[in-house]
Amino acid sequence: MSQVTQRTEKSIITAMVSLLQKKPFEKITVGDICDEALINHSTFYRYFNDKYALLHAVFSYLLDDLLNNTSNAKTVVYQIADFMEKNSSFIHHISPQYQTKANLYPEFRSILQDIVKTKSKDPASQNDPLIKMITKSDSPELMISFIVGGLIGLVEYLEDNDFNVSRDKFIEFTASFFEKWSN
Repeated sequence: MSQVTQRTEKSIITAMVSLLQKKPFEKITVGDICDEALINHSTFYRYFNDKYALLHAVFSYLLDDLLNNTSNAKTVVYQIADFMEKNSSFIHHISPQYQTKANLYPEFRSILQDIVKTKSKDPASQNDPLIKMITKSDSPELMISFIVGGLIGLVEYLEDNDFNVSRDKFIEFTASFFEKWSN
């Protein structure tokens, strides 16, 4: 892939991220994306079949960004809290309550699942209480699914409460839960 192709694709993806910070996914049109990315429709369609295909690329982009920027994240819980704090408007605008045709949480769940799986294989993360739960489990894949389901439930709770739970409170509650569970 040439540098121009990479730059254009990244420009389209970041345009969608920017738009999702401002309004719900269903209210975003391909025209909005093109205007934000400063491209024409034919360029958009050269890279993506539709805005759903673009959204999948956005989730991949955010996952890569999250996994590559973990230097401050002491644990998976911190990493997720940092992601939610940085992207609360984005999460708000993909929330099922704003969608009539699409439930975008399965994609978000997939991101969280990838984070947890990646961290569970990282030797530096083996002291993380959440990772201990996975590695001590007789069924690691099932445990990852359970953990991610719980985290999605917490995100939905935060969404329902307009993210009025502080990052520190989220970390304290979640870390405490996983610490108790792993013992």
